[in-house]
Amino acid sequence: MTLEYQLKKAFLEQESEKYIDYLCEPRTRKEVYTAIEKIALLQLEIQNCEDIIYTANIPKFDDPLY
Repeated sequence: MTLEYQLKKAFLEQESEKYIDYLCEPRTRKEVYTAIEKIALLQLEIQNCEDIIYTANIPKFDDPLY
C-alpha cells in the first residue's frame, strides 16, 4: 500500500514543479491565482500521502496506542 502512495507523492511533486515553472513566465493575475491554488491543493495531497506513508511504517514500539 505504501508503494502506491509513494508513487502518487512523486507524481504530485512533479505536477507541483510544473506549476512552479509555469509561474516563472509572465502570467495574468487570474492565471497566477489559479496556479497558486493548484499548488496549494497539490501540497495538501502530498502531505496526506506523507502521513499515510509514515503511519504505515511506524514500528510497533513507536506506536503510542500499541
